[in-house]
Amino acid sequence: MRFSLFVSLAALAVALLSGCGKPQAMPEVNAANCQIDKIMQIEDEATRREFGSRCSRRPVGPDTLPANPKKW
Repeated sequence: MRFSLFVSLAALAVALLSGCGKPQAMPEVNAANCQIDKIMQIEDEATRREFGSRCSRRPVGPDTLPANPKKW
C-alpha cells in the first residue's frame, strides 16, 4: 500500500516538474518578425506575450512609417 502511494506521488511530481523547461528564445524585434502570424508561432505563452509587448513599443520613425500614409 505504501509503495504504490509513494510511486503515485513520485510520478505526479515528475509530471508536474517536467513542464518547467527552458523558455523559448525570443526572436529579434523587427518589422518582419512583428507580424501577427509570426508572433502566434511562438509556442511559449510568456515569451509570446513579452515579444508582442516589445513589438507594440517599437520606435516609430521615417523607416517604420508606411510609404503611403492615409490622408484623413
